Amino acid sequence: MQSGDRTKLKTGQRPHQLQTKTLKEGDTLFKEGSFGKEVYLVQEGKVGVYKDSPEGTVELAAVEKGGIIGEMSLLDNQPRSATIRAIEESSVIVINEQVFYSSLKKAPGWLNSIIKIIVSRLRDTNIRLDYSSLRDHEHGLISLMMLLLPENKYQYESTIALGYETIIIEAYYVCRLKKKEIINILLGLEKREIVTIEEDDKGEKHICIRDLEVLKLFFEYLTLKSQHKEFQEIKIPPDAVAILSNIAYIAQKSGIETAEGTALSKTAFLEDMSEKDTDKLEKMLLDLRRRNLINIMPEGNDYNILFKPQTLSRIKKINDWLPRFEMDVK
Repeated sequence: MQSGDRTKLKTGQRPHQLQTKTLKEGDTLFKEGSFGKEVYLVQEGKVGVYKDSPEGTVELAAVEKGGIIGEMSLLDNQPRSATIRAIEESSVIVINEQVFYSSLKKAPGWLNSIIKIIVSRLRDTNIRLDYSSLRDHEHGLISLMMLLLPENKYQYESTIALGYETIIIEAYYVCRLKKKEIINILLGLEKREIVTIEEDDKGEKHICIRDLEVLKLFFEYLTLKSQHKEFQEIKIPPDAVAILSNIAYIAQKSGIETAEGTALSKTAFLEDMSEKDTDKLEKMLLDLRRRNLINIMPEGNDYNILFKPQTLSRIKKINDWLPRFEMDVK
C-alpha cells in the first residue's frame, strides 16, 4: 500500500466511488418538483425529459449517452424542473453532491460563479416562457418545416414543395407529434391558403408552399402571439401606407437603386404629387421617417428619400394575410 493511501485510511478519507444506476424502459429517475442532490451522466441508453403542462405531459428532449441531467437542482438547491424517465433500458452514473463539489473546487472561483449565474438565468427563462411554445404544436411544426426547407425543398408544378411523408415522419421524431395532430395542422395551413396538399399520379402527396414569405410571416405571427405581442406594421395608419405606396410608384419612374435602397428625389416626389397639400405631405414624410420606414438624406441642393421596396411589400402582406392568420380552423 502506498503512503498516500495509508494517510487517507488513517484520516477516514476514502476515494470517491461513483455509483451506477440501471433503469428499465419506463422507469422514473426523478420527478418534477422533487428535490435532489445528484447529477446523472447517461452511460448507456436514452432517457426522456418531461414537463407537466395544462394539456398534459410534454416531452421536452431525449438525452442519450454522454448527456448530463439534474445539474440545476444541485447548483441552486431548487426543485427538479422536469421529470426524467427511461425511454429504453439505460444506465446512468450517479454523481452525488460531495463528489461534484469536490471536483468543482479544483476549478477557478470565477468559473463556479459563472455556472451558478447561467443556472439562475435558465430557471428565470423557463418561468417566463411558461413553456407556451412547447405546447403550441402548430408553431413547432412550422418551425420544423422552415428548418427542413433548405435541404429538402423541391419543385412540384412550379411551386416550392416538401414531401408530405417526410413532414409526418420528421414531426413525429423531432416534435413528438402524433400523425393525426400533424395532419390537422397541415389541413389548417391549407384552409388558411398558406399551403396546398397535392397528390400526384403515383399517390404521393406534396406540401406546396405558395409563397415562402407568407409562411415565414405566419411563423413570425405565431412567435409574436406566444409572447403576447403583435406585428408593429399593423399600427401604421392607412394614409401613411398610401404615401409610401406613392413613393414606390414614383420611384419606378424617377428613382435610382443604391446600396442603401431605392433613392427618390424629394423634389421629384413633391412635383408628382403637386395636387396634394405640400405641407401635409412634408409632415407625412417626417412621420414615415419617425417610423423608420424611410430616410431623408441631403443630396446637393435637394434631398433624397431612401426606402426599401420590400418594406412596403411586407406591410401589404401582413395587412392582407393577418385575417387568415387569425382564422379559427379547428
